[in-house]
Amino acid sequence: MNQLAFVVLEAETELPMEIAGWGVLALSLLLTIGWLVYFYR
Repeated sequence: MNQLAFVVLEAETELPMEIAGWGVLALSLLLTIGWLVYFYR
């Protein structure tokens, strides 16, 4: 089961997922900073 999942993950290109992951990370960081600035204003 794990080997099959590993083969599937290796077959796919990892660049779009990596870009999506960094995009979500940046968006959540901006939302958190914005919320903190609004809350402590």
